[in-house]
Amino acid sequence: MQHLIIKNNISNEKMNALLSFLKSWEIDVEIKINKIDKKVKFSKSSASIGMWKDYQINGIELREKAWNRK
Repeated sequence: MQHLIIKNNISNEKMNALLSFLKSWEIDVEIKINKIDKKVKFSKSSASIGMWKDYQINGIELREKAWNRK
């Protein structure tokens, strides 16, 4: 199976022309539309947030423990 991905939104007129062309060459065509949300950029600190989801701890406690070491 091969995939053809059209990255930009195109008009229905252009899509119909493309489909007609492919069908004229007896190419079986199926359309699937995937909505892709905007890319989410993560900072280095946001990548580690999920690591603490099962722990009952917050930033204040972490700072106190870090600075009060003997």
